[in-house]
Amino acid sequence: MRTEAEAAGPPLEPGDFVQLPVPIIQQLYHWDCGLACSKMVLRYLGQLDDNEFESALQELRLTRSIWTIDLAYLMRHFGVRHRFCTQTLGVDKGYKNQSFYRKHFDTEETRVNQLFAQAKACKVLVEKWNVQHQHQ
Repeated sequence: MRTEAEAAGPPLEPGDFVQLPVPIIQQLYHWDCGLACSKMVLRYLGQLDDNEFESALQELRLTRSIWTIDLAYLMRHFGVRHRFCTQTLGVDKGYKNQSFYRKHFDTEETRVNQLFAQAKACKVLVEKWNVQHQHQ
């Protein structure tokens, strides 16, 4: 059995990582983790105005059901260059039985799949990508 230190691998050297002074913004609700993360990125980039953020949420029709593709559109709205990498181009059917998604899954599935379908035309860069962990 490996110890936690062994599992973590060799210690990081100063040039092995970049630490950014991203501000911490707490979630207001149990469902808004993605919005809180988006606010942190925008504040770090000096682009967060609370009124503009709320207006963007209304314009993009983001309410309590926020999917990762919604966040990609939100970043695009604020002109943040990014690439959204995902394992599934569209809704992952595995979420259908999770309590948070169950109630509105069918209507959200259509909306979210439309966002993926329209992404290129809306200049939202989406790529199917699998993150592979390399063990040394």
